[in-house]
Amino acid sequence: MGWSGRERRKKKRYGLRDSLVRYKAGGLFSPFRGLSPSYLLLNFSETGCHFISKENPGPGTALDLRVEVPGRGALGAKGFVAWSRKSDRLDAYRIGIQFTRVTGRSKILLQKLLDSALLENIDITTKVYLKEIEKL
Repeated sequence: MGWSGRERRKKKRYGLRDSLVRYKAGGLFSPFRGLSPSYLLLNFSETGCHFISKENPGPGTALDLRVEVPGRGALGAKGFVAWSRKSDRLDAYRIGIQFTRVTGRSKILLQKLLDSALLENIDITTKVYLKEIEKL
């Protein structure tokens, strides 16, 4: 089933050029787990993000995330996999995350990133977004 043309997102998505995501499974043993390799961040909003991963943690999986933004630092967040889809062209998965917690310095950084994205007018419409991910 493809995109119907109707926008369902409640929050706008924004691109972050050259930004990467690393993650690990959340939960009780999270402090003892290592982070994944770095993967390309495709977009983000105040409520979540979308990235490419060689691994498929599967919908519902709790994750601890680290979003690395060149020149701005790193944003830490907790969330869960809202959806995942195998890429048609890459040996990888497109992963959609819904944030459940962003606190402290990360919350401040996220707001700064959102503010600068709004000023630079780099929101990603669903139509443009779908054209871009078709290239992957």
